[in-house]
Amino acid sequence: MDKMITVVLVGAGNRANVYSSVSLQHPDKMKVVGIVDPDPIRRELMRERYNVPQENCFDDVSEFVKREKFADAVINGTMDHLHVPTSIPVLEKGYDMLLEKPFAVNEEEMNRLVETARKYGNKVVIGHVLRY
Repeated sequence: MDKMITVVLVGAGNRANVYSSVSLQHPDKMKVVGIVDPDPIRRELMRERYNVPQENCFDDVSEFVKREKFADAVINGTMDHLHVPTSIPVLEKGYDMLLEKPFAVNEEEMNRLVETARKYGNKVVIGHVLRY
C-alpha cells in the first residue's frame, strides 16, 4: 500500500506551487500541510489553495522549526540565495527535502548543506527544471 506523503512548502512561489500541485491531482498520494513564506498574500493564497490550517502557516523558517515535526518532507522553492540558509534548519529538524536547483550558490554552502544532510541522515532531492 502506498503511503500518503505530507509536505510543508518553504517558499510559496511558482516552483513550489508547481511541485505541490501534484497533491491536487493525486490527493491520495500527497498533501500540503504547512506553508512558510514571508509574503502574507502569497502565504494566504497557498493556504487557501491547499486547505492548510492557519496554525501551520509561518512567515519565517525559524518559526516553522520551533514546532514539532508534523510532515514527512519539505519542498524548498525559495530564491537561490536562500536555499541553504532555509534548508539547514529544516534538515536539522529531521525533514527530508525536495530542493529547487541550484541547491547552493557557492562551494562553501554546498559543503555545508551536504554535511548537514549526512549528519542528520536526510534525503535531499534536487529539482532540476521541473523534470522530476
